Amino acid sequence: MQRETNSTHPEIRPGLDALRTLPSICQIEEDWGRIELKLETADTRYWVTTRGLPVKSRQAPINYVVGYVTVEKRANDGRWDLNAVFSPEAWKLSQAFDYCQLLYRDLRGLNEQLEQHFRWETKQQLDAILRELEMTNKVIRDLSEKVAAGNADKTNERLA
Repeated sequence: MQRETNSTHPEIRPGLDALRTLPSICQIEEDWGRIELKLETADTRYWVTTRGLPVKSRQAPINYVVGYVTVEKRANDGRWDLNAVFSPEAWKLSQAFDYCQLLYRDLRGLNEQLEQHFRWETKQQLDAILRELEMTNKVIRDLSEKVAAGNADKTNERLA
């Protein structure tokens, strides 16, 4: 079983390019295409579609669009449940949200330290995280617009 590869920040889901380079643990081949299990952790499975439709369509399930990531989560009873399917752009957006959550966690910790005892070094770290949050939020806005635009384009194609 392939283990989590992001040891510095395991709370951030792996990048799509990183998933693609991992060897397949197993694969599911259907008439619609092929999805490959690339990474399995204790509670999450990451599948990448390697063969299938080039764009979303009613001809096949959404997780058979090439480049999409299917995520399964382990249920309390031990079964694997489909959690979500992400387009490549939505996957990047979810990683940005993960990163933002880490920054907010660090920000809370530094604020607590400053409340207990003011140190310039802690204040500088806090300022650096605030700048990083500002940049990350800009990335999230840009990615959100791309995902929304992509969804609108695909909806308009289906209606035409």
